[in-house]
Amino acid sequence: MENNLKLLFKKMKSLNLDVFLVPRIDMFSGEEVPLEEERLKFISNFTGSAGIAIISVNPNFKSAIFSDGRYQLQIKKEVDIKYYDAFNGGFKEVANTLIKNKHILKKIGIDPWLITIDQFAYLKDISNNLKFLENNLIDEIWFDRPIEIQNKIFELGTKYTGEDKESKIERLAATILENKFDFYILFNPMGLCWLLNIRAMDLKHTPVLRAFCFVSKFGEVFVFSKNKSLKRYLNNSKKIYLYDFEDLSGFLEKNSHCKILFDPKVLPLKIYDLLNKNKIQYKKIQCPVDGFKTIKNSNEVSGFKNAHLKDGLAILKLFSWIEKNVSSKKLTEISIAEKLLEIRSLDSSFVCESFSTISAFRDHGAIIHYKASELSNKKINKDGLYLIDTGAHYFDGTTDVTRTLLVGKPDAEMINDYTLVLKGHIGIATAVFPKKTKGRDLDVLARIALWSEGKDYAHGTGHGVGFVLSVHEGPISISKLSRTVIEPGMIISNEPGYYKTGHYGIRIENLELVLLKKIKDLNQSFLCFENLTRVPLEKKLIDKNKLTKFEIDWINCYHKKVFNDLSKLIGKENVDLIEFLKIKTSEI
Repeated sequence: MENNLKLLFKKMKSLNLDVFLVPRIDMFSGEEVPLEEERLKFISNFTGSAGIAIISVNPNFKSAIFSDGRYQLQIKKEVDIKYYDAFNGGFKEVANTLIKNKHILKKIGIDPWLITIDQFAYLKDISNNLKFLENNLIDEIWFDRPIEIQNKIFELGTKYTGEDKESKIERLAATILENKFDFYILFNPMGLCWLLNIRAMDLKHTPVLRAFCFVSKFGEVFVFSKNKSLKRYLNNSKKIYLYDFEDLSGFLEKNSHCKILFDPKVLPLKIYDLLNKNKIQYKKIQCPVDGFKTIKNSNEVSGFKNAHLKDGLAILKLFSWIEKNVSSKKLTEISIAEKLLEIRSLDSSFVCESFSTISAFRDHGAIIHYKASELSNKKINKDGLYLIDTGAHYFDGTTDVTRTLLVGKPDAEMINDYTLVLKGHIGIATAVFPKKTKGRDLDVLARIALWSEGKDYAHGTGHGVGFVLSVHEGPISISKLSRTVIEPGMIISNEPGYYKTGHYGIRIENLELVLLKKIKDLNQSFLCFENLTRVPLEKKLIDKNKLTKFEIDWINCYHKKVFNDLSKLIGKENVDLIEFLKIKTSEI
């Protein structure tokens, strides 16, 4: 890292820059980025999925790295404080820091492909200090940078998606017409793949094609992609046209008379600059495709349910394997994650993991987004809590589940904290709420029990989940700040937690489907959740004395569903696994 910084400082000084911004994103602002675009990791050693660094050569301002509450412990472990100050915050806090120090940080270099229009709004007060760079400075000094690979593309048929691409394109074209504009820029790989019913393996855990498109009011789709094999999947589509990234400037010049819609949350400053240079009339709107794809149709819901049954069985097999082998004291965080991948891979419909499995023992569990490495890899060889947060993509759906397992003997505090988290989980799972309820209105239900003992957690309670797309699908969330309205057909995680630094982490996560619920004697419908996840809870960590009868009944009912559904998938000859399932799901 030290040598990388020296090279960057030299490059910055040659351009008379005081500061260079290094966000942990690619041009699509995605949570997952390919190895060749892990620029923040290259320059700081920070491996979290959200963060931004202010690299400074000014002797009066030390370089700084910003990330949210999930990653504060991780930053302390990975980033050398000799070179960086660490702060809790995102782009807004970065902008405020730059504005506060604008008298000494007079020339700020940015890559306009890596700053969105919404983010740029925070920098307007120092716009005269900004220098748009043609090439990213990290790329110029990263001599062993991984090579970008064009990965395979595959189609999802309507038996999975429930709607053909022609219908989806018509819906988007209708929105463009309603706004009386000519084009919408769909600058979101998840949205593009949903629209065209294709998936690809450009990323390790998010099966999307890293591309964007312009959709016209006539239903034409102009796709900009580096992947030449895409043509094979578009040949039968009369209104879909393929372009290289380099064709963008010419395309905009040719259509400079047109009016264009876009979402400022994701559109890069580079394209915004090109729109302005071509004097193109534009309007900012919330991405309509986000609204379309968050509401799952009946085929997608059915697929999600199938995926969770398959994945529930895979995780049950893992838990059985752990119990049989834990006494050997040879299991490790990495070996458990690898075993789960091996089990899942036996299913022919398995695509890939939906994120890198968080396999964390004892104090590592308190690092919310911990990732085991060869250096940090703990053996599961003593009493403690083991946290596993894992998910998978299958052709018919996506999963995300977290469980906390007991290894050896627990202490009273572990049981108490697990029970508090479980009470919060049940609070969300059993919520009945009116239409138009927002995510922030539900968040408190997950925290009441923890708050009663002065405890809390530094992450949201739930996120949306895409259909074989991103496991974290915006704009849906349940959190203290969420303004998203919860609607029927959405799939949202339910994952309260508690983290005792230096000791353990506890998180319980299921996925929930939002449903309409008729209330007796009322002429209106409320909303509720239907649980999709089929994985046993850790009964050894539950304190019944802290639970109400309603909560105990919920746990027993949940475990009955897990047993009934998973036992049907287990062959009669597999007596040991059936017996293991019985024990794990017996009544408390």
